[in-house]
Amino acid sequence: MREAFTRAREFCTRKPTAVVVALLLLAPALTWPARGVTEVANCPLAGKRPPDGFLTQESRPSLCKADLTGANLRGANLPGANLGEADLREANLRGANLPNADLSRANLRGADLRGANLPGANLGEADLRDAKLHGANLPNADLRSANLANANLTATNLRTAKGLTCDQIRAAQTDGSTHLPVTLKCAK
Repeated sequence: MREAFTRAREFCTRKPTAVVVALLLLAPALTWPARGVTEVANCPLAGKRPPDGFLTQESRPSLCKADLTGANLRGANLPGANLGEADLREANLRGANLPNADLSRANLRGADLRGANLPGANLGEADLRDAKLHGANLPNADLRSANLANANLTATNLRTAKGLTCDQIRAAQTDGSTHLPVTLKCAK
């Protein structure tokens, strides 16, 4: 054992740069939990559809990465006020029906809302960074102070959206198929 320690000390003395590089490369593996471990703990419904009655239960885990494809979430009781402050990051809400939903302050970062129906939804202060809203319907939706950085708004109906600003539009992905309010004149 003493001989191994002596050899290691000699190596470190002769090649200190190599030791530092090796430790830097090994540090993440030694200190960070595996991706799957944290994902299960933080997103227990990742890739799964919540069971029937889940949205009406008193306590429930986060809905991050959950599969809510085509779900009817009218009047659903999620954390916060209605859907407010809900953790729906990276959730699949493709084609979901969310009329008059309160998603204020909700974490929808990276969520898939393609083709979702959100008439009258409150998305005030919601985090929609990197969200996929292609073809979503948002008539009379409130987008006041929503973070739309890199959100895909192509073919999205925002004609009567409230609180929408040019800064939000410039931060998002839009094209000629994005239906903006007539009164909003934004140059990209």
